[in-house]
Order: sequence, then structure tokens, then C-alpha cells
Amino acid sequence: MNIIACIKQVPYPDTPASSYGVDADAKKVTLPADIPYVINPDDENAVEAGVQIKEAVGGTLTVISLAVAAADEVIRGLRQALAMGADEAILLDDPAFEGGDSYSTAYTLAAAIKKIGDYDLILCGRQAADWDAGQVALGISEILGIPSATPVRKIIPGDGNVQVECVTDNGHEVLKLPLPSVLAVSNEANTPRMPPLSGVIKAKREKIPTWGVSDIDADTTQVGASGTITSLQALSIPEFEGNCEFISGESPEEAAAKLVELLKNESII
Repeated sequence: MNIIACIKQVPYPDTPASSYGVDADAKKVTLPADIPYVINPDDENAVEAGVQIKEAVGGTLTVISLAVAAADEVIRGLRQALAMGADEAILLDDPAFEGGDSYSTAYTLAAAIKKIGDYDLILCGRQAADWDAGQVALGISEILGIPSATPVRKIIPGDGNVQVECVTDNGHEVLKLPLPSVLAVSNEANTPRMPPLSGVIKAKREKIPTWGVSDIDADTTQVGASGTITSLQALSIPEFEGNCEFISGESPEEAAAKLVELLKNESII
């Protein structure tokens, strides 16, 4: 089975909220220069799922990433995926790709996937830790015209199909999709492996090709800022306000009754 996993570099997810700032005029999030970029956690689950499928049924795993951070940081993430067990890695980096939204990102990744050509399964993370949109995997599915499922916690490859368990509010549902398909992998699916030292050494030696807009034969009006179909109207740090009210009574029972009445008046209960 030939598998493609799409990964994204995001600011270190455990960065304290106090480190984030906002440039309201530019409508951009600002971070200190020393905050590292790492593979999006759900994308690590997607890579691990791809490695596990390859180990179970054979095939190849190719990892692709669209540069949204400095190229060297994205390449570091691709090398991590190679160390985990991916066979090939491709960096998509071109000034034309800058400023994209979920749609133009999905279009760019889909164009790269078309160039790769031979694929059975496309794996993405459920959502990215920076914007939490969860739209790119479904966008790739729509653009390529193939089935998709999200959020996936279990994958069982079959003969010309794949059976998956999708997380729901009340449990899970089981779906069987024909190949090729796109799956958005959730963090319930697995625990990403720690790359072995031999894998790390091998990954450092691998040459990672860089594809630009012309390499993937993409429509320049559909990539990056030119291809966006959404617009960010405003960006700000949320402000939180709270009021504290002390409830007293002649007895605990009277205080409790007052509390219940207050909660009812606020439609909380």
C-alpha cells in the first residue's frame, strides 16, 4: 500500500499563553524568536499510523509538508518523520505559497499528491494545534474527488478498501471506504514512536527535494494568498472578566437554597 502523510510544523504546543501576542494591524500572531516549531501532534499520529500500516501490509510512506515556518524547521520535521519510518519526504516551498488559508493549503497539497501519482491512502492529522480548523484533510478529499473520514481512531487496511473507526460524541462508528481515501487521524489512534538512533542517523543523510509551484503544475491563482477563499477580519487576544459573589445564610441549608435560586435565575440549572 502506497501511503502519503501530510504534516505541518506548528509552534511548540506547550508554549505558555502569555508568550503569544497579536499584531492587530497585520492580523498576525507574534511569538518570541526562541519558540521552536515542531510537528503538529495529530500529524505525528498520522505518520505513526502510516508506519504501522506499512509494517503490517507492506508498501511505502511518503511525507509531504508545506512550509509555513522557516524551511529549515520544516525540514527538521520531515527528517523526524523519516526517522520514524517514512521512506521519502518532500518539502513544498515557494513564495507563492505564502499567506494561504485552509483551501489554498489543501489545493497545494492535492497538487503535490497528484504529482506523486501512485497512492492508496492519504493521512493527515485531525487538526492543527495552531488554528484548530480541521479543514485541510477534507479539502484534499474534495479536490481529489475521493472519500474521506474524520476523526479516525483505528485503521484496518483491506483488499482495495480500508475500515476505520471514527470518534463520535457518544462512542464511535465503523466505516468501510474504497481506496484511495483520505483519513484525518486523531490522537486516540496511537502513541507516536520515539525514532531509533539508527533512524535518526539515516534521516540526516537523506536528501529532501523541494517543490515549488511550477514543479507541481499548480494554478498560481489557487495557491497561497492568491487562492484564499476566506478573509481574516480581526485578530485579538481574548479578554476575560469575572465577578465573584459571596452567598451567605443563617444556615448552610439557607445558603444552599439561595445558591440554587441564583443558578436558576441565570439559567445555569
